[in-house]
Amino acid sequence: MEEEPYIVQTLVQGLALDESSRGKSVEWPKPRRQSLSQRLGFQATERIQSDNDDTASQASEGADSVDRSSSPALRARAIRVECVEMCGTNVYVGTSHGHIVQYTINVPELTSDKEPERVCVQSVDLKLGGKRVEQLIALPMLNRLVVLCGSTLVFYTLSDLRAVSSNSAPTIKGVSCVACDERVDRTSNGVLLCVARMREISVYFVGADVRLEQQVMIEYSVASLCMYGNYVCLADTQTYKVLDLARIRSSGLDQGQLELLPTQQPRRDEAGRVVRPPRPRTLVVGPNEFMFLTASGDDTTLGVIVTARGEALRGTLQFPAYPVSIVYDEPYVIAVFATGRIDVYDTRSEPRVVQSVVGDVPDLMRVRRACVCAGGWVSTRVGRREAIDASDLRVFEPNRLHEAVSGRDRAVWTEAVDEEVEWRRELVDEAEPPVWPGPDRQNGLDRKTASLSRWTDANIVVLGSDSLHILAPQPQLIHIDALLHQQHVKEAVALVDAALKGTTISMQSDEVEYYMQVAGMVCLKNMQLDDALLYFQRGHMDPRALLYLYPSHAEYAGPLLVPFAHIAMAPTLRQLFYEIGDLQSIASPEQQSQTEDLLEQYLEFCRTQMNTNEPPYASDAVPVIDTVLARVYADNMRHAKFSALVQGPNSVVGDIACAYLESAHKYYSCSLVYMAQGDVRSGLDLWRRLLEGEVSDERFGGMAEYLEYILGDLGDGVGHGLVDEYYWLVRHDVEASRHILGCLADDTVAVLDADRVVGDMQAVGAQREFIERLIAANHTRAPHFTTILLTAYVAEAAQSTDAESGFQSAQARDLGLTFQSYVASEHSSRARLVEMLGAQRSVFDAPKVLACIEDAGNLGVERAMVLARLGRRDEAVEALVKAGDYAEAEMLLLRPMARESLARLAKQDASDKATDVARLLHLYVSVVDDDMAARLVSRLLDTYSEHISASTIEELPEHWMLGVMEPFVRHKLSDLAQSERASSVQRSVAIAHEQNARMQCAGDLINHGPVVLGVAQTCGVCRKLLGSSAFVYEPQSKQVKHISCA
Repeated sequence: MEEEPYIVQTLVQGLALDESSRGKSVEWPKPRRQSLSQRLGFQATERIQSDNDDTASQASEGADSVDRSSSPALRARAIRVECVEMCGTNVYVGTSHGHIVQYTINVPELTSDKEPERVCVQSVDLKLGGKRVEQLIALPMLNRLVVLCGSTLVFYTLSDLRAVSSNSAPTIKGVSCVACDERVDRTSNGVLLCVARMREISVYFVGADVRLEQQVMIEYSVASLCMYGNYVCLADTQTYKVLDLARIRSSGLDQGQLELLPTQQPRRDEAGRVVRPPRPRTLVVGPNEFMFLTASGDDTTLGVIVTARGEALRGTLQFPAYPVSIVYDEPYVIAVFATGRIDVYDTRSEPRVVQSVVGDVPDLMRVRRACVCAGGWVSTRVGRREAIDASDLRVFEPNRLHEAVSGRDRAVWTEAVDEEVEWRRELVDEAEPPVWPGPDRQNGLDRKTASLSRWTDANIVVLGSDSLHILAPQPQLIHIDALLHQQHVKEAVALVDAALKGTTISMQSDEVEYYMQVAGMVCLKNMQLDDALLYFQRGHMDPRALLYLYPSHAEYAGPLLVPFAHIAMAPTLRQLFYEIGDLQSIASPEQQSQTEDLLEQYLEFCRTQMNTNEPPYASDAVPVIDTVLARVYADNMRHAKFSALVQGPNSVVGDIACAYLESAHKYYSCSLVYMAQGDVRSGLDLWRRLLEGEVSDERFGGMAEYLEYILGDLGDGVGHGLVDEYYWLVRHDVEASRHILGCLADDTVAVLDADRVVGDMQAVGAQREFIERLIAANHTRAPHFTTILLTAYVAEAAQSTDAESGFQSAQARDLGLTFQSYVASEHSSRARLVEMLGAQRSVFDAPKVLACIEDAGNLGVERAMVLARLGRRDEAVEALVKAGDYAEAEMLLLRPMARESLARLAKQDASDKATDVARLLHLYVSVVDDDMAARLVSRLLDTYSEHISASTIEELPEHWMLGVMEPFVRHKLSDLAQSERASSVQRSVAIAHEQNARMQCAGDLINHGPVVLGVAQTCGVCRKLLGSSAFVYEPQSKQVKHISCA
């Protein structure tokens, strides 16, 4: 059944319109002359008839006849209500004897049998000859009340009913009718008034002052008019017309006047009496749209709707009789008939009657007129009380609306909550409606406590002789739900938005959220997914409830979800869930992914809302949102969003998420959840399975991601975990293990099970690199592995003699060069071997290494280094001299305190310096290379001459030239303090030496000629370029050789 748009509510009944004269003698009104309608010929002269002449009473016009069935007070005084204006809780009544009576009325309760309390504030005599007050127009923001009394237009203050100074608002006389510009709301700071004065139309601007804006002279008197913007629709004594005020200003009346249809004219009945037609009616029914009344061929009356250009775009209304009063309240036309009947017509589609009110309210049979007021609000009396049910859940049961006159007893909102709907948000107990303040607020209303079910606008007042009735629209909730029931979602939402404008009703109020949730479900049922998402977000649909439309997700969430029956929800909304059931089953194949997108986007919205100061959902919804989002992201391949979710702050239930992800073969996503929640071992187990090929997941970054993790996040603080991963990596990928070996911290390497790793690495020959790292990290078993490493180095070094050859060449230029210094700049196994043997901190099995070196046979320096470590100094010196490392031998024997000396490797016994020098001299003399031996001996004699005796010189070969002993002799002579003799001897020796050299050179030149070498000259033995190396020439073989090759 379609809901009727209005409810008739009695506002005031039995008005005592002369309360200001109570206790005083009553001054009867003087007989008045004909009204303007009568003077214009639209109504018959009022006649006093007897009480028992019922037929004559019904024939007279109800709007101007004295109702003899009124209260005794009114019959005695003959005073009637002529017009009314309502602004908030202030009611202004215009009477038939020229008074305005102001009442303050408590907010009426819709469909209540109890009449609201009222207080008569004041009664003001307009002092215009006791003429009836025809029209009142309230302008709340301007604090003005426009009064048409008789044919005079006056202005009063709205607050205290004082006449406005004529300087600000002049009195206008000769007025037949007045209308307010309906394009502008009356609550604005300035409005236009259109005033008809006989054959003149005047437009006034009413603001702080009243000023004339435009005047238009017309041909006939005006009986009715209405105004919308620049257009005025009027009825004069001949025709209905539309005036374009803007065009009239620019082009004149002829160009700006559009004649429509003729008005009804007087006629004679069968008895020959003149029957005058009722007064014509015009009204605004929309932007630049007007309606006027015209008689048809029978007794009916037509309401023709036209635009400002005279086009009939909407249907025509048909009335059973000529209305005594007619008003427009979008989208309805409300017609009042002389019989007391009120018909409501819908003009949106095909015009039709949507409601008729006949005699349901006391005194309604005497209804005479309907007025459009500035506005007021009516309480719907939807109170709420809190209760606690057996489940200890918050339950609120709003009381039903009181029984309505039309038989409607409740709206959808009350239906939704009559059945003990569980509300989580507590609603205040609205036991008594507040009293609205006066007209100093906008519309006279303070909407702090307004709600869509609590209040409804009421600006249509129906007048009886001494009563007022509000024609109140049904509460917004009824219209909204009716539209939703008819699946007119956009219209319903637009109505909600319109109702919220100008109020302080929160978008998060229970009612608004309910409407949006229902709207979303209706759209979802029709697979309008984008709209459904929007309305769910506005209505804060409980995400736990939405999941029940996705059975697979609901099953996945499992114990996290409360039963659907326990989720707070109105029955109407719950029924929609039951009707949809499984959303995936009603979606087409093309819409399947869209439904998943809807769920994803809404859960994301819910997640952001739960981070606000006032989360709109229950706290137990948080793990549901995050856990389901994790699955949705994984299923929809939202990799970046999934990673951001699980790695950031979240409430994902890992057991549920991982169980699903692993069953769905989303192993990489599952591993991220494990790791994010601290179960690194399970996550790495999955990665190892992926690397071994047991399972597959294209999202996994392979070995590169694995290594990055174990060297980064895992290597930062989980030492034992890193060790376990390294053991696995050695078995799975030795090359990768070698890559990260140098990145491991020393503390991690120090705890490795070296035997376990070495065994795996020996299979691929990579054990040496691993052992080097163990030694560098000071592994607990470093001596053992150092010995192994040294033996490996010995084996490699024995395969090449390049180091010895290069060293000899370098030594020929610098006798102070040691073999250790020479190989230190190289990156070879020989260099590492020498470095480790010469390192004081190296700990290894020296006898075992010595045996290995001796087996190699060609590593003399290394053998000497081990011997020195074993304390066998003399053997070490001998080995060094034999190997050609003379500088090292000299340091070991003669300079044991030098930092580079091998003597630091082991504790050496004290010895006599002279003995050591003599021993070393003896070893030098034994050097095979005679020239090198001479150089070494000469150097030794020069450096340690004080430790050499003359007897030692006898060991020198006789064929050595005197120059070898020159340093020794020079020092000895100096020691004998025979400086002069020494100088003479030195000169003689030098001369002799020079003479010998000259003679030898001359002989060589005579016998052999000069030796000329080219840049391409090579050694006769090794075939290498001589370059700048020292060389010798053999006259017999005529070969040029390196000194080292000779």
